[in-house]
Amino acid sequence: MDFNKKVIVILAIALLATGSWSCKKITDEAPQDKLDITNAYKNVADADAAVIGIYGQFLGLEKTYILQNELRADLVSVTANADPYLKQLSNHTTTKDNPYADPRPYYNVILNCNDVLKNFKLMLDDRRMSVDDYNKHFSDVGALRSWIYLQLGIQYGSVPYITEPVENVEDVKNLSTFPRISFEELLTRLIDFTEKLPYKEVYAYPTGNPLVITIDGNNTQKIFTCKPFVLGDLYLWNNNYTKAAENYQKIMNVESNNSNINLAFDAYKVGYYLSSPYNDQSVRYGRSQDESTLLTDAGWKTIFSAPNTANVWNSEFLWGLPYNANYKPGNPMIDVCSPLYGKYLIKPSQVAIDNWNAQRQYNGIPYDARGRLSYSTSIVGPEITKLTDNIIPATNFNKVGKWGIYRAGLLHLRFSEAANRDGKGKLGWALLNIGILNTFYVGTRNSAGTAAPVSFDEINTMVTPYAAPYDFDARFNGDYRSPWYRNTGIRNRAGVTALDVSLQNDVTGLEGKLIDEAALELAFEGNRWPDLLRIARRQNNPAFLAERVYQKLLKDGDPNASATRAKLLVPANWYLPFDWK
Repeated sequence: MDFNKKVIVILAIALLATGSWSCKKITDEAPQDKLDITNAYKNVADADAAVIGIYGQFLGLEKTYILQNELRADLVSVTANADPYLKQLSNHTTTKDNPYADPRPYYNVILNCNDVLKNFKLMLDDRRMSVDDYNKHFSDVGALRSWIYLQLGIQYGSVPYITEPVENVEDVKNLSTFPRISFEELLTRLIDFTEKLPYKEVYAYPTGNPLVITIDGNNTQKIFTCKPFVLGDLYLWNNNYTKAAENYQKIMNVESNNSNINLAFDAYKVGYYLSSPYNDQSVRYGRSQDESTLLTDAGWKTIFSAPNTANVWNSEFLWGLPYNANYKPGNPMIDVCSPLYGKYLIKPSQVAIDNWNAQRQYNGIPYDARGRLSYSTSIVGPEITKLTDNIIPATNFNKVGKWGIYRAGLLHLRFSEAANRDGKGKLGWALLNIGILNTFYVGTRNSAGTAAPVSFDEINTMVTPYAAPYDFDARFNGDYRSPWYRNTGIRNRAGVTALDVSLQNDVTGLEGKLIDEAALELAFEGNRWPDLLRIARRQNNPAFLAERVYQKLLKDGDPNASATRAKLLVPANWYLPFDWK
C-alpha cells in the first residue's frame, strides 16, 4: 500500500467513524474576525481527506433526516418515552425552539462543502490536482450539497441558497438574514448546478481510486453520493418525468454489461431468487404456507442486515454509510428505536402495521411479511428493527450499523412514478407488480402463468415497446438471456399478490398505489414525508397528505388529530419553521 493510500485508510477510519474533520468547521465560532481557512489542500491526498471529512460530518445528519421524514408522516409514532419536541414533530405543532427542526445541522455540512469546492477549484488552477481528479472530487461534493439542499426544500420550503464560502463570523451567525428562495426556484437552481457537474457517473470514484477501499469489513465505494439518483429526484420533484426516468434508468443499467453475469442480471434490477448471493432478496420461507418458517437470516431481511461488502447488499444498495463499532457515538437510531440499548422514543405506527396486515401473499398467508422483517414485538411494544437489525453491540456506547439512503427498491418505485406520469403506466405497473417479462410477454405461458417462450418471435415480445428511457430487454429462452429477464417486480419479490391490471391505464390510481407500496417496501428509511409531500404538491391535493397523517394520529389517540388534519389541508403549513438561533 502506497503512502497516500495509507493516509486515506487512517483518515477514513477516524473521520467517517466519528464525524470529525481536521479542518475547522466553518460554522464554529472563532475569536478572530475571520474564520480560519486552512492551507491544507496541497495535493490529491489532501483532497481525498477533505471528501472523507465531509462525509464524516454528513453521517451526523441521519437522526435528523429520519425523524423529520418519518415522524412527520404516517408510518412512525412516538412512544411514551418521547419528549414534547418529538411529539410536536409527529402532530405538526412544531415550535421554533424545537431542536429537531433546527436547520443548522444541514447548513453546517453545506458551508463546509462550499469551502471544499472553492479550494478544489484553486487546486485545479494551481495544478495541485489533475483535471480528472478535480472532476470526480468536485462533482461528488457538489452532488452531496445538492442532495442536502433538496432535503432543506422538502422540510422548510423557502430557504437561503448559499453556494459561496462564508468566511466572516458575523455572517455565519446571521444566516437567517440571507435572502430565501422558494422551493420551486431552489429546484431550478439545483438542477442547473447538478447538470453542469463535470462527472455524473453512478459511482463517484471507480474501482482503483484511493478512496475506494475496504476498512473493518466495510467497503467505501458506495458511501459517496449517487449523482444520477440525485438528478433523477430533482427532475421528479420538478415534474420533468422523462429526464427523471433517464437518470434512473442509467443506474438500473449500470452493471448490465458486467462480465460477472450475476451482477449484470441482478444489480439494481429487483430479481427473483435463484440460490445466488447476488439476488437473495426475496421474501422466503423454509416451508411454503408455514409462516413460522419465515427466513430471517436470508432473503429480504439481509438487504439491511448484511455487511456492505456482501453481494446481496451491493446488488440492492447504491448509497449507504457505515458506522464503526470501535468509535463513538455510533448508530444514532439504536438510541431512538431500541428499548434494550436505547431510549425507545419512536415505534411503528398502527397505520404502518395495518398496511402490512392488509396484504395477502401468493402462498395464502394473509399479511405482508416485510412487516415482520421490519419491526418486532415485545412486552414494551413494537420496535423498529429495520434500522438496527444488523446490530449486536458489544456495549451501549459502541453501536455499529449503516445509514442506507438509496437502494433498488426505492429506485424502481421512483422510476415507475416517472414512467406512469409519462404515459408508460404498463411499465410502471410491471416494475411494481410482476416484472417486465411476465407483464409484456404475450405468447405461450406455463401452468404458473409465467412466460414460456417457444419461438424467437415470442422471445422478442419480452422487450418493452418503448423508446429510451423506457426500453428494457427481458428476453429469455434457454441459453438466450438478456439483462432484465430476472426482473420480478417489487410486490412479486415480496411474495404479495399483484394489483389489478386496470391500474395500467389509471395515472392517478397507479400513482397512489406506488406511494402505498412505498409504505410497505421503504417504511422507516426516511422517504415517507417526501413521498407524501411530492404527490400532494403535484396533484394539488392537500388531502393526499393530510388524511394519511390524520389516520396515524387518530389511531394513536392523539387529541390533536382533527386539528392537524385541518392544518395540513393548507399547503403553507406543510413546512417546518425556519429559525436560525
